[in-house]
Amino acid sequence: MIKIKYAHEPAPGKLGLKELYAIAVGTVIGSGVITLIVPAIKYTGYSAWFAYFCAIVMGFFMISPYLFVSSTVRVQGGVYSLLANLAGPKLAGVNAFVSLIQPLGTALFGVSTAAYVCDMIPAINNPTGKIVVGVATLTIFYLVNLMGVNVMAKFQKFMVWLLIAALCMFTVFGVANMKLPIFNTTDPSWLIKGWGFQFSDSGSINGGFLGAVMLFVFSCNGYYNTIAYGKSAADAKRDIPKVLLMCIPTLIVCYVGVAIAATGSMTLEEYGESTTLVYAAKKLMPGILYYVFIIGGPIMALLSTINTSFASIAINVGQSCRDGWLPEWFGRQNKHGVPTIALTYYYILMVIPVLLSLTITTLTNMIQLMVAFFNVLMFFGFIRMPKLYPNAWKRSKYHIPDSLYYVLCVISLFVCCLTIWKTTLSMPKILAVGSVIGIIVLTIVALIRAKTGTINIETSIWAGDIEEDRHAVEMNGGTIE
Repeated sequence: MIKIKYAHEPAPGKLGLKELYAIAVGTVIGSGVITLIVPAIKYTGYSAWFAYFCAIVMGFFMISPYLFVSSTVRVQGGVYSLLANLAGPKLAGVNAFVSLIQPLGTALFGVSTAAYVCDMIPAINNPTGKIVVGVATLTIFYLVNLMGVNVMAKFQKFMVWLLIAALCMFTVFGVANMKLPIFNTTDPSWLIKGWGFQFSDSGSINGGFLGAVMLFVFSCNGYYNTIAYGKSAADAKRDIPKVLLMCIPTLIVCYVGVAIAATGSMTLEEYGESTTLVYAAKKLMPGILYYVFIIGGPIMALLSTINTSFASIAINVGQSCRDGWLPEWFGRQNKHGVPTIALTYYYILMVIPVLLSLTITTLTNMIQLMVAFFNVLMFFGFIRMPKLYPNAWKRSKYHIPDSLYYVLCVISLFVCCLTIWKTTLSMPKILAVGSVIGIIVLTIVALIRAKTGTINIETSIWAGDIEEDRHAVEMNGGTIE
């Protein structure tokens, strides 16, 4: 049985625009900018930099409804809260249960960090060394996040500014050493496998301009998770949408700049079998600057994403446990407001793929599939927002005509479905089938829990108007009962 009741809006938090921007940038800039550019060059040639620009635009359309929702309501528990209060509690339950396996994919960032650190230090560049570094990295940020979101945010600011500086440094050195005609669209190497997709004999995508765009898009949309920090923000409805918009030029400068530098400074023959920018950085940068780039670029990109991954888990799990989907003891909080048991469970789940030495490609596809699945669910919440909060929506600084808003929601849904299609094609068949079966089974468990359990959902999004908030609760409850 599901019941929905109104909960009063909490007092504003402490996170300002700078902290939220650091969280957003640290969340979205992960391993992709370092590990995907060289494969994309092999997919499409000199046009790889333009493919990254298109992926940034596509990534924005994929998450654009979050911009309008975040300017209309303040959100306490991220995607889970949006589903519970906009789409209906049953879909929130699906999110709560499917999220239990998401950290298996999030282990990607620990595995990638270990790969870069061990490449820098040949003495530990072996399977055991990678396991030790990967586990140690996850452990450090598990402990940091046990101390609460404010401590996490302080670490995040430092890492993100170092990250941006390192990526800009690579761009400068790469552009200074450009030797290839990457802006000449008539050059035979500008588009080596056509505008669309190229498929391998097994049916997986292995080339084409759109293939490169879809390869990149995974690294271009994670900043939507910033909406989950509404409770901790000093002025959520003003700052969070502003931060989402600020991420777009940031990604263009960092991603497209690095892609131009990487594409224009080295030929495919020079990259050889390499799939990262490490070799290019070693060739372009003298001595100590190479190590500065590796630490400030790839490693900071990964560490900042690990940091926010733990924080996002804590926010979502805490809310779903309080509502009754997951056991109450699972979400029990320490003095810093962190669900210690849940965070420990997710930490252990992240460590397992590191111990098993799963590949970066495998983990990337796993996490991309689940993120796209959650965003498909969110479509049903997005389209209800103007009806549930009509006055707050009209007052929103980013208000647009409802018809245009719904068009953007449909575009978002299309891109998410395209991502699921691409991801399942890019996985080994056994992994793709296993991942889909896992999502289906946990979805069924959630629906059974909705019928047999006692779910007492408290509102966790607020428009700033008690009457409108209560009316939205009544409308949402009516769709369930």
